Amino acid sequence: MRPAENMEKLIKKLRFNAGAETHDRILGNVLEALEDSEQQPAKIQPNIRRKIMKSPITKLAAAAVIIGAVMLSIHLWDKTTPSAYAFEQTVEAMQGKRSFHIQTYFQQRRNDEFWAEFDEEGKLVRFRQEEGKDPNRIFVTTWKDGVKSKYYPPPWGVKLMTRVDNLENLAGFDEGFDPETIVQEVHEMVAGGKAVMEIQDPPRYARLMTIHVKLIDGTPLRQVLVVDPVTKFVVRIDDYWDRGENVYHHGIEVLEYNETIDPRLFDPNLPEDTLIMDQVTQEVGMAQGDMSNEEVAVKIVREALDAWAKGDFAKAGKLCGGAPRRMLAEAYAHVRPVRIISIGQPEKIDIATPRFWVPCEYEIKRDGQLEITNQKFVALTVNGCPGRWYVAIWHTR
Repeated sequence: MRPAENMEKLIKKLRFNAGAETHDRILGNVLEALEDSEQQPAKIQPNIRRKIMKSPITKLAAAAVIIGAVMLSIHLWDKTTPSAYAFEQTVEAMQGKRSFHIQTYFQQRRNDEFWAEFDEEGKLVRFRQEEGKDPNRIFVTTWKDGVKSKYYPPPWGVKLMTRVDNLENLAGFDEGFDPETIVQEVHEMVAGGKAVMEIQDPPRYARLMTIHVKLIDGTPLRQVLVVDPVTKFVVRIDDYWDRGENVYHHGIEVLEYNETIDPRLFDPNLPEDTLIMDQVTQEVGMAQGDMSNEEVAVKIVREALDAWAKGDFAKAGKLCGGAPRRMLAEAYAHVRPVRIISIGQPEKIDIATPRFWVPCEYEIKRDGQLEITNQKFVALTVNGCPGRWYVAIWHTR
C-alpha cells in the first residue's frame, strides 16, 4: 500500500471528542473516560510514524551496502552541512541498543514516559510505562518475564497482573518508540527513494543539529530529527502531518540511551492497601465455549453479580478477574448488589481485545436503605487465556 493510502486510512481512524481523556493504553482510564462522556468516542492517539514509515528493517550488512549508492543517487544533505557529519554515522552509532528512556508527546503535550531494556539480540527484556497528567495520580505499567502489571492509582487503588508472552499483544509498548528503529526506518525510506533528507547547518553556538525528512509522494508528513553531533545520537523526533486545516503532532524525546537502568524501576513499590488482582497464578473468569461474544458478556455479568449478592466472594472474585475478598466486601461494598432487576444489551467497546459495556439495574443497600442503581460493567477477555472472559468492576462509582 502506498504511503498516501496509509495516511488516508489512518486519518479516517482518528476520532476526537473535546474534553475526553485518552484511553489508549490504560483500561481504568478508558472506563472512566467513557463513563464521563456517555460513551462518546474518546481520543485515539496514533503512532503515525510507525504506520506511515513502517518498512522491513534490513540487517546492518545490507544497510552498509546501500550507503554508497545512496550517496551517489540522492541529495541527502544540504551543501552547508559540515562534511564531518553524515546520517549514516547516526545509524551506526545507534546500532545494538541495550536500553532507552524516552518521553512521548502528542499535540505538543507530554504524554507517556517509557523505560525499556533489551538483551544482546535486541529483544525486549522488560519495560515500564507511566502516564497521567496529574503527578499524584500516575498509571504505571511494567512488564518482565512474561508478566504485565498495571497499577491504577486511587480512587481505584488496583494492581492487575496478567500473562502476556507475545509482545504483539503487549498494549502500551510499541517498537515504534525505539530510537534505533526510527533511525533505521528513516534511513531506509531515504535510501529507497521514498523520502528526501536535509541536514541544516546549525546556527552559531547551537549545540544540536536539525534534520528534516519529507516523503516525496506528496503525503503530508513532515519529520524533524534533532541530533547531538558529539554522540551522533538522535535526541528528539517530531512528526507533523497535515489534514486540511489541522496539523497533528507526535514527538519522542530521548532522555537516555544505552544507560544503566535501576532494576527497582521495573518493580515499583506500591501502597500497602493496593488491591492485587492476580490473573497469572490462578485461573479466572469464565470459558466462552460456543457462546457468542455478546452472550458470554451478558452471562458472566449476571453470574458475577448474583454470586456477589449472595456473598459468594470466591466465585464472584474469580468471575471478576481475580478480585480479592477485600475488594468485593469492603472497597466496593457501596456497589454490591442486593437484588438484580435487569441486565441490558451489551455495547461493544472499540479497543483491540473483545470487550463490552453491559448495563445493569439492581438494588443496593446504602445507609441501611434499599435504593436502585444503574451501573455499567465491562466484560472482556483474559490476557493470555484465549476463550476466557471476566468482569471489570473497579470503574464503578
